[in-house]
Amino acid sequence: MHHAVRDDRLWFHRHPAAVVRFRASTQGEFDPLTQHGETPPAFRPSGSRAGAPLNWVAVVDLLQLLGSNSEWPNDPGVRLRLQTPAIPLAAHQRAAKQELMDAVAAELLVQAKGTDTGEQHKPEEQATGRETPDVMAA
Repeated sequence: MHHAVRDDRLWFHRHPAAVVRFRASTQGEFDPLTQHGETPPAFRPSGSRAGAPLNWVAVVDLLQLLGSNSEWPNDPGVRLRLQTPAIPLAAHQRAAKQELMDAVAAELLVQAKGTDTGEQHKPEEQATGRETPDVMAA
C-alpha cells in the first residue's frame, strides 16, 4: 500500500466527520493507474485556472459522503482520490469541497440509477449532459 493511502486512512480515522481532504500529491501515488494505461481521475474546481497543474489530491470518503460511517476501528473505508490543482486558501477549499461533494454525489446517483434499471453507462456512449465537467470517477 502506498504511504499516501495509509496516511489518508489515518487522517480520516482522526477526523471521523470529514468527507473531503485536500493535500499535496506524493510521488508515485497514481502509478498503479498509469502503469495500466489509465489516466488518474481529476477535479478542477470552477474557480481554478484551466492550465493549473494538478499537483494536489482531493480525497473523498464515499461512505461518509453517503452518511454511513463504519464503527469498525480498522475499516479501510471507501475513498476516491482525484488529482486537483493546489487550493491553499481555506475559503477556496470550502467552496471546492462543496462543489466536489455535489459532483461526486450526482455521479453516484447516475450510476445507481443505471444499475437499478440494468442500464450500465458504457464508456463509448455519448455524454448525456448530466455529467459534471472536469470530474472523473475511478
